[in-house]
Amino acid sequence: MGQRRTATEDESVLREEFSQLRTDIESLVGTVGRLADGAAGSIADGAKRTASAAGRRAESAYDTVLAEGRRTLDTADKTVQAHPYVSLAVAAGLGWLLGRLMSPRK
Repeated sequence: MGQRRTATEDESVLREEFSQLRTDIESLVGTVGRLADGAAGSIADGAKRTASAAGRRAESAYDTVLAEGRRTLDTADKTVQAHPYVSLAVAAGLGWLLGRLMSPRK
């Protein structure tokens, strides 16, 4: 009977240890889940900041290109107004040259 009692006591101890192990694993899973959620949140926040910065850079580049285009058009307009006959001759010459280059050869 002494051995019977020892086996029952061992079984009881094992049940308590397994119960504690199950509790520890559940706690660990919860902790890992919270860490994963935090990491996902950090990654999402980083992605939002990166997208926002890229948007600001794209907007800045667009504004720069638009301003440069307007300056170029203003310069061309002033040049044409200052030298209308030369501008007309250059346009006619370029038109003739492009026409010759694009026409089929005989």
